[in-house]
Amino acid sequence: MSDLIISMGPMFWLMMFFAVLALAVVAERLFYFHRVNINSGDFLRGISALLHSGQYNEALHEVRRLPGPMARVVEAVISRPKLERTELRDIALEAASLEVYRVERYVRILLACSTVLPLLGILGTLLTMVAFYEQPGITDGAAAMPQVAESIESALLISATGIAMAIPCYLFYMYLASRARKIINNIERAGLETAHLICDTRMAEEAAAATPRRTCRTGSCSCSDEAPTADSAV
Repeated sequence: MSDLIISMGPMFWLMMFFAVLALAVVAERLFYFHRVNINSGDFLRGISALLHSGQYNEALHEVRRLPGPMARVVEAVISRPKLERTELRDIALEAASLEVYRVERYVRILLACSTVLPLLGILGTLLTMVAFYEQPGITDGAAAMPQVAESIESALLISATGIAMAIPCYLFYMYLASRARKIINNIERAGLETAHLICDTRMAEEAAAATPRRTCRTGSCSCSDEAPTADSAV
């Protein structure tokens, strides 16, 4: 194995650099996605219960206790409960757009690695073949068949190594990009639903405050939707 690595030359170590870089990105992104993973359904149900009961400070406190981009977007909406529905929706979308970079960070490095690695393999193959045929007497047929076969094997092995490293890089890129897109959609949905929850709760409170109170006289329990006048009170 070491003889094959030596025969591939410095191009192998350059490809190994990109492979290790891709591995580091995969490990970092998987850990990040696991850390910020929140059950959006349970999260929104808990926030909805607090908002419907008018406990805005408690909802804001619960949101600040949670890590991750979804909690930050919901916090940006809950901290401005007096705004109109359209303004809250704009705040939710703007806060979600600011989180896109954090969610998708480093993912495109995997796409770059999956593109560069096979190109480096092809380049290494061509350079190996050129270096072989530049030796004196090769073009005159002075090279033995085992020597030619060994050089061709080393050249093709470089290309095969680059392609073998590029395939998992591209597969991990597709997986992480899909997962990042799903997280971003959940973040936007949580922000928009929180904005609607705040506005619907506020409208329900205003409607309840505008409804006239029913009064009941002692004795015959005669109820009326109007407030009692001074004469009737006497």
